[in-house]
Amino acid sequence: MVILVYNCDGVILTHYVPPQQTVNAQYYCSFWEHHLRPALRKKRQHFLCNPPIILHDNARAHTAQAVAALFSRWDWEVLCHPPYSPDLSPCDFDLIPKMKEPLRGIRFRTVPEIRQAVDRSIRTINRTGSANGMLRLPHS
Repeated sequence: MVILVYNCDGVILTHYVPPQQTVNAQYYCSFWEHHLRPALRKKRQHFLCNPPIILHDNARAHTAQAVAALFSRWDWEVLCHPPYSPDLSPCDFDLIPKMKEPLRGIRFRTVPEIRQAVDRSIRTINRTGSANGMLRLPHS
């Protein structure tokens, strides 16, 4: 499993969840504090002063009280995703299809091969600036 964090400027962080690890609220909070915050300090410092709006799906780990409390402590806003809404799934809206397209039809023998291919695909997306599809999300 991979956790991708991105904005319209490109992928900020690709985090590979260790094998056999369950992504629960505790793991997700730890990810935000110990992986994403340091990545933001390096790549998107302005998010630490001018908080981003977080858009993720309604997975239990994403909607847990501990995660909500963390975002509240940081003064970050979470854009609510309607329950059971197939229309604007953040995971499938823009980046994931672009990431998967060059991988289509390829048979991988090992997990490291998959990771290398995903990393290449993400580097291409960042280089070409094609992660900007979220700018087409409806404004309310």
